[in-house]
Amino acid sequence: MNIMKTFRYAAVLLAVMATVSSCYEDLGNYEYHEINEIIITPGVYSYSTPAAGQTATVTLDPAVSQTMKEDTGNLSYVWKRQGAALSWEEVGHEPTYTFEVTSSDVQTINFIFAVTDDELGITTYAEIPVNPIFKFEQCWFLLQDVNGQAVLGSVDGEGDGRVVTSDIYRQETGISLDGSPKGLGVHPYRRSLPIREYPMDPGYEILLGVFTSAKPYILNGSTLAEHSSLDYWRILYGKKASGDMRFNPQMMQGHTNGFAIIDDGRLWYAVPDELALMYEAELGQTAGGGDYYATDMNLSYGRNAQCLVLYDSQGSRFLYYSNSGLGMGYNERADIIDGGGTADDAYFNPNQANTASLTDIEEGDLPNMFNPSALPAGLVMDNMGMTQVENGVSNILATGHVGNTFHSYEMSMYSITGHTAGLSNCPNSWTVSMEGDVSSYGNGKIPVATSDYFIRLFFYAAGNTIYKVDLTSDSPVITPLWTADDTGAVITGLKMKSDTTNEDVRYGEELLPKGIAHHMGAIVRHQDGSCDLVEFNLTAAGEIEQDGSGNQSVRVFDGFTNVVDFVFSYRERI
Repeated sequence: MNIMKTFRYAAVLLAVMATVSSCYEDLGNYEYHEINEIIITPGVYSYSTPAAGQTATVTLDPAVSQTMKEDTGNLSYVWKRQGAALSWEEVGHEPTYTFEVTSSDVQTINFIFAVTDDELGITTYAEIPVNPIFKFEQCWFLLQDVNGQAVLGSVDGEGDGRVVTSDIYRQETGISLDGSPKGLGVHPYRRSLPIREYPMDPGYEILLGVFTSAKPYILNGSTLAEHSSLDYWRILYGKKASGDMRFNPQMMQGHTNGFAIIDDGRLWYAVPDELALMYEAELGQTAGGGDYYATDMNLSYGRNAQCLVLYDSQGSRFLYYSNSGLGMGYNERADIIDGGGTADDAYFNPNQANTASLTDIEEGDLPNMFNPSALPAGLVMDNMGMTQVENGVSNILATGHVGNTFHSYEMSMYSITGHTAGLSNCPNSWTVSMEGDVSSYGNGKIPVATSDYFIRLFFYAAGNTIYKVDLTSDSPVITPLWTADDTGAVITGLKMKSDTTNEDVRYGEELLPKGIAHHMGAIVRHQDGSCDLVEFNLTAAGEIEQDGSGNQSVRVFDGFTNVVDFVFSYRERI
């Protein structure tokens, strides 16, 4: 996408240069040093996206000077603003230009400013981008249980300049969440403009799911206001259209290639456009049909493949989402959303036969090294993330446990999706005898995290200690990584900022790597219920990086209470 944007800018500048060249050619016998040169110093501009229903103004005031004149009576001005489908609209004829932004403006707004010397017929151009400034661009959100009440906290920012807020939702909106806390989810890649209107440069906005016993909140990830055009029932359209107003969101996960929610054990999925219209994925006949109960999923993507795998705890098996087309095109989905119920028949009866379905993972070109349809009885799936394998390829790594034994399963999304031949769908599995005391987790999940920044590593917590498990050797190797100073503390959560490759974030013309695929967060709960968020910057070997003094690079953020769930929210700038 950055390449396309650079190409677009290059095309604009080439056109500008061609125009300037022709203007100079018209000067006839003028000597170059006698030409009155126009110099534009554009300045740097940004805007903050206002809350829903509000507007803000931005004034562009570039400095214009001439090499041979002081007055500006010889100058005329044209402002052009980039619109849909890379078109340019003429919007102003003054030295400055003021425009309005609304809550729907979440991407860079591009202008061209042209200044013409009317006496000489020379035009000089400047391209002026206006970049949005968002809150919570790199932010941990923490859902707490404070005396039975859901409270959303945050650790916002990067490096040492973090802002810790125990109740960021109330601070931003002036109200409290309803109900007791259940969980969090995030979709960082919801398109902010229709894909057909802006195909080469889609802006993204963040959807933050905050789930309580009273309500499944879908928030704007930059303002924390309830989303102006999306709520849970609009996304899971089929529930409301069929009269089912029950909700039990268990997972919410989004990537550039899709958006998925598990509600009450059933998968709902939307293709990657701004409509975010979800369909319930049926259990296909090859997988036995009927009911299923999904407890975990991984919506993975790589350079050439997309793969959604979920764990069916009722059937003790992995299932694969076999179709991202949903049996319906963009225009049909748009009609359903705009129809106000008049197009429900089209929603429930897609006009193509390839409706969404879940299927068993079968053998690829090479035999499977484990049977994904017959996993150990009683397996608790702790985490489904990504891991790097040889030659930079990323596979899904699912890790669960039975008793004090981990079972880790590696699955190839490239093979499952048919993008790469000569591979096994299920190339590896391991059993790992745990170290440390995991009794404090009872019959629930053990905190586990992984990322495709690392080659076949995963991390887990036991009591107040984090361990690294290296699966690259003949036998798995377990190494203690970090231990909390409080011997009575329990690490209740462990997550990478992202389990996929690092994001490069563009600020103006600069690309900055965020390293989110090797930054890990842990929730440390003390005996009095107080909680810390501890963040680690890890090396490629899965060790904690050291600072200049040789000490481990560990940041601790306190001030939270009974953290139930936490998630990292990030924004990719195009």
